[in-house]
Amino acid sequence: MNIKQFARSKKFTLVMLVLGALVILLAVFQAGISVGFHRAGFSYHMGEDYYRAFGDAPRGPGIGMMGDRGFPNAHGAIGRIIKLSLPTITVLGTDNIEKVITTDQSTEVRRLRDEASASELALDEYIVVIGTPNEHGEIVARLIRILPPPPEFTRPNQSISATESTSSVAQ
Repeated sequence: MNIKQFARSKKFTLVMLVLGALVILLAVFQAGISVGFHRAGFSYHMGEDYYRAFGDAPRGPGIGMMGDRGFPNAHGAIGRIIKLSLPTITVLGTDNIEKVITTDQSTEVRRLRDEASASELALDEYIVVIGTPNEHGEIVARLIRILPPPPEFTRPNQSISATESTSSVAQ
């Protein structure tokens, strides 16, 4: 049996397909490890720099641990501006985690669809930020979109009292 016949055999083809599938599987696994490492690094740096950013010292063991809440989103934030000192913005996210956002010359700011500037940002405004994490646990903003505040939801019981509701129904 010569090499050409062996290379055309079904066994050789099967072995090559299995090896190719293993290489692809290992590449996907390595990509997953890289993404997980990147997200864990962001979470670690965010926890490390949290107290420096907010002026509070850690107290006791386990401070900075994220617990069972999972990893925060490293590439963006949605929430209300709670501290504004350009080029740094602190946003209270929908997950009740404060995220530090930094801006630079390449940051694009928009109010809904209209162009705006970072100087137009104000406390208590709601924004969506898309960017990239840096080594300090901050998000370097590429796009900041200023949104209108979300609607306030109230329960019907809280907006009117029981006596008002019965008197208005009787009329």
